[in-house]
Amino acid sequence: MYLFGVTHKQEYFDRQVSKIEEICHVDGKVMMLELAPNYEENVQRGILIPNFSMALAERYRPRCSRVISGDQEITIPENPNWLLSLVMGEIYFYPDNRRDEIMRQTIERERPDIVIVGNGHSDDIKEHFPQVYYTVFQDEGGYTASWSHHGRPHKWYRLDQLITL
Repeated sequence: MYLFGVTHKQEYFDRQVSKIEEICHVDGKVMMLELAPNYEENVQRGILIPNFSMALAERYRPRCSRVISGDQEITIPENPNWLLSLVMGEIYFYPDNRRDEIMRQTIERERPDIVIVGNGHSDDIKEHFPQVYYTVFQDEGGYTASWSHHGRPHKWYRLDQLITL
C-alpha cells in the first residue's frame, strides 16, 4: 500500500497529483481518500463547498477501480451556527471525533492500494500500518502541529519520502 500525506492547499493540487502519479500507478487500483461519505451530498445541498478531497475523487474515479470515502461522516446540526463553525473549524462538524480510528478501520476492511489523507492524519495511519510506503507533502514552511508538538517542527514517523512544495 502507498500512503500519501498531502497538504490541502489548492495551490499545490497539481504538483501533488503529478508526484503521486510518478510514485505509483493509479489506474485500476483501489484508492481511499480523506473524504467523509456524506461530504459530496452536503455540497449538493449547498451546505458545504467542494474541498481538496472531492477534487481528488473527481480526478481518480474514472481511473481507479474504486475510490473509497474513508473519513468519518460529518455531523451537520439542524440549524448550523456558521460563525461558530468558522471559529471551531472541523471540530464543529466532528463532535465525536474518531476520524483517525475510522480511517484505520476503513483501511483494514477495504484494503486499498493507495491512501491519500491530510498530512495531519498520515502519521497515525503509518504507525498502524508500518509496512506501507509513506510519502508526505509539506509546504515550504514545513508542518507544525502546535496543538501536539508545542510549535516545534513535526518529525514524521518512519517516512520514506518527504516532498517540499
